[in-house]
This record gives sequence, structure tokens and C-alpha cells, in this order.
Amino acid sequence: MKIAILTSGILPVPAVQGGAVEKLIDFYLEYNDRHRLHDITVYSVWHPDVKRHPALRSEVNHYTYIKMDSTISKVKKAIYKKCHEKEYYHSVIEFYLEETIKRIKKECYDLVIVENRPGFILKLKKRIDAKFILHLHNDFLNRETRESFSIFEGFDGIISVSDFITKRVRQIEANSSKCQTVYNAIDLKQFLTATAKQRSAVGLSDKDFIVFFSGRLTKEKGILELIQAIKQIKDIPHIKLIIAGASFYGKDSNISPFVKRLQEESESIKEQVIFTGFIDYQNMPSYLKVADVIVVPSMWEEPFGLTVLEAMAAGVPLIATRCGGIPEVCEGVSILIERENVCQNIVNAIQTIYNNTERAHIMAQNAAKRSWDFDKTPFAEKYFNTIYQFFRNS
Repeated sequence: MKIAILTSGILPVPAVQGGAVEKLIDFYLEYNDRHRLHDITVYSVWHPDVKRHPALRSEVNHYTYIKMDSTISKVKKAIYKKCHEKEYYHSVIEFYLEETIKRIKKECYDLVIVENRPGFILKLKKRIDAKFILHLHNDFLNRETRESFSIFEGFDGIISVSDFITKRVRQIEANSSKCQTVYNAIDLKQFLTATAKQRSAVGLSDKDFIVFFSGRLTKEKGILELIQAIKQIKDIPHIKLIIAGASFYGKDSNISPFVKRLQEESESIKEQVIFTGFIDYQNMPSYLKVADVIVVPSMWEEPFGLTVLEAMAAGVPLIATRCGGIPEVCEGVSILIERENVCQNIVNAIQTIYNNTERAHIMAQNAAKRSWDFDKTPFAEKYFNTIYQFFRNS
């Protein structure tokens, strides 16, 4: 098939600035390149770091870039915003869509795959003659979603990243086979074979008991509650908290008001807290393996939780909140805690790990074994099989 991929219009593909959606696109494009299944064109925003990326040498995967930050693009965006005040998404995202549609109309595609922007279908269906599949990474399509039925009807198939998201979509039409789950994935080899970073390289010693958090530093990720929990733990000597991440994806050096609040909250224990800033994804496994326990204290309905899977693959004991799709990944091989009274629950769980070394070791081993169910190769295989089924049945 000849396939067009529409990204979310924020981060580039290949995923040189990170991003869970973009990494998954990389995985299935890599699989397509290896097996030469389809002729695929990705329509991505431009970033200078992509220009020498080896993925661009593929003979079956093609990359068309929309320049969003050039002088002429900034002028076009400003004009577009002024002329299109009431659209489904922010004007920047809608501008990306408009520029992409202009390019797609010059081609003839069998299938258009939309990555995590269900509202795109409202324009695409009117202006492009093709079949459409939505790859849904977040809870962006349910019965409360604006124009949910029109969006649902517009797609020939919907692939979601967890059963939690699938159930939310099926609120629109109960028992519909139009939405199917294909679980997220990571490059397991990258995590299983990584060597732990030297503790001294990040200002730590062998005596330290290291609690690790990785992810965007935003309110819903629960990092504030984790810092508050660490402040309550008095009986664990040499406890340290590593916070790996920034307020947005990529090498964003801006400090958001929320990050400032995190720094203020940790001031009284500043000798115990290390803010690493953004860490390149290829280096993350080595950092994770430094940890004695990894905490994923999400305070929202996490669609899947790639950080959960990464902790499991790194072979480190895991504590996570019971929310969204997280239990689908780590039930039985982690300590799942409730969000109610979350700070005390985090304290109790960390103390359990600290005081039960053998249990923690067994839990980590079992989690590493479970992680094999979420490798990038079986993900890509199931992804393309599901796409083919939708295409054939629509």
C-alpha cells in the first residue's frame, strides 16, 4: 500500500527531540524498512537535527518536512491564525495540517494514518480521497469529546495504545470492532543490555539509596507529590531522589513556573535531590539502572505509561499509581498504589522496597521478563497486521 503518516504536528520524526508518539512511529518505520511492506511517506515538522539521520536513507520510508519556524512560515502562521479563529485545534497545529493537506493532495494514497489527532479527520475526510486510520495515544476520543460521533465515523479503523483507551473510545459506540488495542512498545535490547552509569558521575555514592523519576515535569506526572513523600522519609539513610526530565520534550532550557515550584519544594532537602534536566533517550537506560527503585506517581489517567515499561525493562523495582492503562502493563510485577493519600502511599511503598531486598529483587526480575511482551518488533508486526485488517474490511 501507499501510505501517508500525519504526525501530531509538534515534534519531528525521526524522534530527535524525543516524544512517545514519535518513538513509536520510528519503530514501525524501522520495521517497514527492514521488511519492505509498504511505501510510506511521513509528514513531519522540520528540525535541523533530522537532516543527517540514517532513517532518511530508507528506500521505502520517505520524509516530507513542514518548516514551522522559518521567517516565511512565521508570517504564514500569523496570517492563518488571524483568518481562522475557530478551529478544532490550536492555530499552529491547524497550520501544520493545512500545509500537509496541500502536499498530500498532490499524491494518491491508499491509506492515511493520523497519529493522535482525531480532530484532523474533520478536514481530511472532506478533502482527501483515501481510507483513514487513527493511531490514538491519549484519551482524546470518547463520548465527551467535541464532535465525537463525526470523528468516530470518519475513521475506517482506530488503533489505541491500551485497553483503557479502547474502552473510552467504545463509549461512543459500544462493542464496536472499529477500535482495537495494540500495546505500546520500547526497544527492549537498549534497556536490557545497558550498563549502569557510574554513580560518581551524577554526584552519588555506593551508600546512597536512589529513588528515580523520569518524565516531563508537569503537574499530572506526580513529581510534586513524590518530592513531598521523600521529605517525609526519615528512617532511610542516604536516600537520594534523581529527577530526570524537563517541562517539555527535547533540550528545552526554559524553566516553567511548575519547575520553579518543584525547586522551591525541594529546597529543604536540596542535598538529597538531583535535577538532571533533559536526558537523551539513548542514555536513559544507563541512568535507570543506577536506581534502587523507580517511582511513576502519575496523578492522571495515564494512557499507557512508557516510563513504567522502561523501568521494568531496566530490571529495577517499580512503584506506580493505579490509573489508566498502567495496571495493564505492570500488574503483579510492581507495587501499585492508589492516588488517594498518594504521598503516604509512596512513603510506605519505598520503605517496603528498602526493607525487603529479596522481594524487590524478585519483583524486578519478574518485571524484566514481563517487559518482553512489549518489544518493538512484535508491536510493529501487530500494528501493520491490524492496519491491513482495517483496510481490507472497510
